[in-house]
Amino acid sequence: MRSRTFRSRGGLRGFALLAAAGTLALGGPTAPAVAQTVGPPRLDPSQLASHTLQSFNYPQKQGCMRGNSGNSVIEEKPWSQLVLGFERAHDEGLSGSGQTVAVIDTGVNASHPLLRGKVQNGGSSVPDGGGDKDCDGHGTIVAGIIAASPDPSGKMGYVGVAPDASILSIRQSSKLFVSEADNATIGNTDTMAQAINIAVDRGASVINISQSSCQSIAQASNYLDYGNQRLHNAVKTAYERGVVVVVAAGNTGEACQKNASGSPTTAVLPAWFDEYVLTVASVNQQGAPSEFTVPGPWVDVAAPGENLIALDPGVGGQGLASQIATGEDGQPGPIQGTSFAAPYVAGLAVLIKEKYPNLTAGQIMDRIKETALNPGGINGRNDIVGYGMVDPAAALADVVPAEWGKQAPPPKPTKLDADVIPQKDYPALIIALGGAGAGVAGIIFTAFLINAVRSVRARTRENGGR
Repeated sequence: MRSRTFRSRGGLRGFALLAAAGTLALGGPTAPAVAQTVGPPRLDPSQLASHTLQSFNYPQKQGCMRGNSGNSVIEEKPWSQLVLGFERAHDEGLSGSGQTVAVIDTGVNASHPLLRGKVQNGGSSVPDGGGDKDCDGHGTIVAGIIAASPDPSGKMGYVGVAPDASILSIRQSSKLFVSEADNATIGNTDTMAQAINIAVDRGASVINISQSSCQSIAQASNYLDYGNQRLHNAVKTAYERGVVVVVAAGNTGEACQKNASGSPTTAVLPAWFDEYVLTVASVNQQGAPSEFTVPGPWVDVAAPGENLIALDPGVGGQGLASQIATGEDGQPGPIQGTSFAAPYVAGLAVLIKEKYPNLTAGQIMDRIKETALNPGGINGRNDIVGYGMVDPAAALADVVPAEWGKQAPPPKPTKLDADVIPQKDYPALIIALGGAGAGVAGIIFTAFLINAVRSVRARTRENGGR
């Protein structure tokens, strides 16, 4: 069976999704997965992805995104940076030093000043260059959120979550290179699996995947689909090797539907394999879920994903951007999408890895979920934002509640019924009072007798003395 293709979006020009199911979506169009009675296909060890990235010979249909010629400077810090407060971790010496984050995306423009010297070329499926080039612009924004260095001039307040981390850029998809035979774009579930295996082999400690493949539940559950099998095997292998895989929950769009909470009808990969990945939804500046974020039982946490400030992602870009060209008409629009919420969480996972190098992938994922700002709902989560917006300060704390070991909850106050309230027992009371009265009378009588005896003896002595 043919591998399902991925698609990319996230508000960038050239990220319009194809209607066909399974196209990779950068930025996150995805649809719900994991129906309660259905699971991902069972693992088939024979379906192991190659550890070299498949290349495509698709012609380029659109020109590369160009950087802003004005080299815009945005002095204020982004709202997302202020809300998450991850710069406090930098002040405490946590900055991602020694950590490598694999960005499996459209590539990264390594020439941007705030990324210069930290981008490794991890390979490419796109014919016009390696992982250190990005025609679509999508991967550059993702990499900047994770690891952009602070502006050396001090004019820009923008900085990445883990500014001393290295980026391993694996360029496995692009919307701008299209097959003339079937109008497909570069990238599918098989190449995604290959990219994950490359990232693990190259020593990545965290993998960010801001792409998704929307499929029907039946397609996603089909164990004969070798692309899905290989993707399943790849994320499981990464998890077992201690690599935290962070993925976007997906945006509603042409291929991904916003299914009813609790009743998904469409699966999204790789979020479908939720046991092995950490899935991130988007919230706005008010902390409310973004309209475009796709609910589903796979959603674990949320992070800022609207009206963001990011690195200028175009070729030759030097500064920052608050808007980018979107859609077919190239009109400027806000930078938003679950694609850009995910890297905030990937950066947080890097800082946790740096501080607690002995934690497993599962323990890091649990720490991020357990310290999130719970939205309410059963067990403190819901299908829209999972366990809530991440809280870097709490996640990086020395001890999180779960690590103390679960304690028995305090006993609930018992409501006393009317017949449980102690009532006066009048017979007993009468007996008690009677007994008390008899005792008092006895004491008085005894005292009277003693006094009488003394008086008689005194008179006897007086008479005898006469």
